[in-house]
Amino acid sequence: MLGVLALCAVPASAQTPAAAAATAKTHRFDLPAASLAETLRAISRVSGVTITFDSESVAGKRAPAVSGTLMLSDALAMAIGDNDVEARATATGYWVAVANKLDTVFVVARRDQAETSFKADRSDTATRSGSDLMEIPGGVTIITSKVLETQQMTSIQNALANVSGMSFKQSPQGSPTFGIRGFGETALMVNGVADNSAAMSNVFGVERIEVLKGPQAILTGAGSLGGGVNVVIKKPQAAPIRSMMLQYGSHGDLTVAGDVAGAVTEDRRLSMRVIAAHSQARDNAAGFDGRKDDSFLPQLRWKDQTTDLIVGASYGKQHGPVPLYTFGRRDGVIMPVPELMLGRPEDGFETRQRRAFYQLEQVLSPSVTLISRLNRSLQDTEVHVRSPAGLGYATGAANDAPNGSVLFFAGRSEQNQNSTSGDHYLRILGSTGQVTHKLSLGFDHTETRLHQPQWSGPNTTVKVYPPATGAPFGDLRADASTLSNILDQKATQYDTFLQDLMNWGDWSLLANLRSTRYANESTVLIPPATVSVSPQKVVRRTTPGVGLVYSLTPEVSLYTNYAEGFVPSTLPSCDGGFVPPKSTRNREVGAKFDLFDSKLSVTTAAYELAQSNTTVYYRPGNCYNVRDAQLARGVEVDAQGQVTRGLNALFNYTFTTAKDVGNPAANYTGLPKHKMSLWATYDLQDAAWRGLGFGVGVSASSNSKGTTDARYMLYVPGQAQIDASVFYNNGPWSTTFGVKNIGNRLLYATTAGSSFIPVMERRNYMLTIKRDFK
Repeated sequence: MLGVLALCAVPASAQTPAAAAATAKTHRFDLPAASLAETLRAISRVSGVTITFDSESVAGKRAPAVSGTLMLSDALAMAIGDNDVEARATATGYWVAVANKLDTVFVVARRDQAETSFKADRSDTATRSGSDLMEIPGGVTIITSKVLETQQMTSIQNALANVSGMSFKQSPQGSPTFGIRGFGETALMVNGVADNSAAMSNVFGVERIEVLKGPQAILTGAGSLGGGVNVVIKKPQAAPIRSMMLQYGSHGDLTVAGDVAGAVTEDRRLSMRVIAAHSQARDNAAGFDGRKDDSFLPQLRWKDQTTDLIVGASYGKQHGPVPLYTFGRRDGVIMPVPELMLGRPEDGFETRQRRAFYQLEQVLSPSVTLISRLNRSLQDTEVHVRSPAGLGYATGAANDAPNGSVLFFAGRSEQNQNSTSGDHYLRILGSTGQVTHKLSLGFDHTETRLHQPQWSGPNTTVKVYPPATGAPFGDLRADASTLSNILDQKATQYDTFLQDLMNWGDWSLLANLRSTRYANESTVLIPPATVSVSPQKVVRRTTPGVGLVYSLTPEVSLYTNYAEGFVPSTLPSCDGGFVPPKSTRNREVGAKFDLFDSKLSVTTAAYELAQSNTTVYYRPGNCYNVRDAQLARGVEVDAQGQVTRGLNALFNYTFTTAKDVGNPAANYTGLPKHKMSLWATYDLQDAAWRGLGFGVGVSASSNSKGTTDARYMLYVPGQAQIDASVFYNNGPWSTTFGVKNIGNRLLYATTAGSSFIPVMERRNYMLTIKRDFK
């Protein structure tokens, strides 16, 4: 048998002590016949030894039943059987691949799975253990760069619409914000490290977007009530990449991007990657100056048997124009889209990010690995947008009779934020009897400094219906010239954590505990000479979490979990001291399926997310009390991968309900009860049509409340959109032509108030041409 020969052919001197010890220990296996990928995962789970494999090498291969009390090497040989793959011992476990890919475990010689398919199998972020998603007791959705490429995505925010449980809100004073499971406080990370600029990452440099459902205090401490988003950037690799991309679409939207990677040294242990992109559009649907986006991402990587070190930097600069929007009346009628440009062409949002980072994974001993990650991020933002106060009404007029005028506030702000964040821990492998452990023990830290001046000016009342003539809006930077205030703030967070993933047969238990120390201090200057100083206030919090997974079969896992999240508060409590942190408690059950020879993954979840310690102001005492508030319940379904030969799909569905347990009259905006999306691509299989394919997308949602004011009946209506594309791949060339909102429908994005109802893009086009150079 080829598998036995492959294992026997590895000389003892080539095996690490960890691999030798694992091979010598026996385990009880009772695995039915399944796909080779699923059987390898099951062997890894039972033995507690990391077994990684090349997805392409094991695709379509089957493994016979593996049964008996066996050493790991014997179980691997039995599973591999006559398949043309081999197992190679590594410093931390085994690597399984076809012969010509065995050495790629020591150097990065190929693209990550996320760059080549709709499906990704593992997440380092979710448990800090590099575990397979089937072993993680919680909902995790990964949007791969292959999906982003086929959808011709231009931003992280748009890509997140592919994920169940996501909600979006937009205000006139900022880019769209998103929440998870009804809560807007979302942990943002880059490569597993806290970074508030993560959502501004250029999409062409993104390898994957990991969305972690439920509170993520164990990963980021404070600031996560509903979930977390981790943006993983593309890594250097030794296999050469030389590609150029040209993209052109509606509104003169032009993008030029390049991606260069390869080995620097002859032994291929030192590799590099440089990704650069420039985007610029003529205008947008509202007539404002179009978007601009420039990015530059250079990295170096050293990778051998025991060390994996990535050092890099990134630069990004963007201009976001004022979006197209309209207004809602008090009786719930949505007004027509204004014919008047609601500002000057140059108005919008300016951002600039600079980041330096490293990632280190160092094997210290057969059972101990050090993981250390650090980000230094600087972000500058300027908001120069006039904020509408909503439709005006004549005195005594009926609710449905606005006078057609809108009051606009002249405000401008700048925000200079710099932060340093790190995550450092030891991953320790061990066992107690028949229970294996992947223990993560470490600390993380974040320090953020914020400097934010704000300017104001005279307000402007403009006739929007019918549109005013002339130029009703002046230069906002000149108009908003009165300094209102300057905020200087410093926040620090230090955490220690313990996380243990325990495996016993078909059972996996994930237990974690985190201790957080959060400190905040601020100074506010109000001209001409008023200074308000808030001295340092310290909040401490301990958060537990636990999750259980039962592997019903190699293809089906059942799970349940409990997790907590919190947002610190330094407001004075009526009981003395500070009010306790706003908190959430997540209870969840679900099932995961790994189908069609591990080509398609499906995750289903049902959850209850309860919020407590919402503040209520008590005027007589100038202090705050707390109470329970939002209770969200929902069901989520996510599926992604290859359904059949040539057909790849990404699907999500969300059912959500939210109520305020202390105030039944409260409204939660931007939360449709039902939401779904489907994106599928098909490569024609007939030889005569080889290389040609098409994509189809459908997204839909039910109506959602459009204002928190219980007196008004404003709802954003339910809606649906259809997108389509056709593509052709021929050798080094690939071409995609896509059409979004193919029905040219008038659609609205979710909103939080009647004064700003975003209008989505009508029918629009994008042509992408890509050339790979060998």
